[in-house]
Amino acid sequence: MEPYPVMLERTRSKLPPVRTGGERFQVPEPDVMSDGRSTVIRNFQEIAGVLRREPEHLIGYLAKESGCPGVLDLPRGVLKSRLAKEPIAARIREYTAKYVICSECKRPDTHLKKEGRLTLLVCEACGAQRPVTVRRVVEPEKPRTPVSVGEVYRLTIEDIGRRGDGVAKKDGFVIFVTGANQRGATVNAKVTKVLGNNAYAVVQP
Repeated sequence: MEPYPVMLERTRSKLPPVRTGGERFQVPEPDVMSDGRSTVIRNFQEIAGVLRREPEHLIGYLAKESGCPGVLDLPRGVLKSRLAKEPIAARIREYTAKYVICSECKRPDTHLKKEGRLTLLVCEACGAQRPVTVRRVVEPEKPRTPVSVGEVYRLTIEDIGRRGDGVAKKDGFVIFVTGANQRGATVNAKVTKVLGNNAYAVVQP
């Protein structure tokens, strides 16, 4: 039976090479320039190469996070919007943390692997695996107004505006009513427009 040190050395020799210092992994700062209404990352291919990721995957992420189309013109990457350097650099750092750096050993020696509909980040250094979660952007729900265009409401005129229109309220929502100029009167009013926190209406017979 072989001595333990010999067996250990043979096992180590079969492991993939590992970067031993985090200082050796440095993502280049994006070299950004404007071209009309587009933003060009001149060293895009170099960045993708350091990250060991497909340029298509990286440009797709930047385009989605920036809310604009993105195209490859290698060695450049182009985002179809006017963007500053710092937001692009921040999104590349986010991409690196999400799609490159191992969450266990913090090393960049990883690759992506598809398993069905799931994407895994596989570390070649420590063997750890984790699913890459897709961040869902939830649009804030627009506040509902208590009135709708085209509807008729029974309103009480509480005040008279500077233009002579009646001022009424419904659930705290201000409604300017054309044709109502008597404070305290109750009228039928048809809403014609809703703008922000105000609505406009006209008196109905």
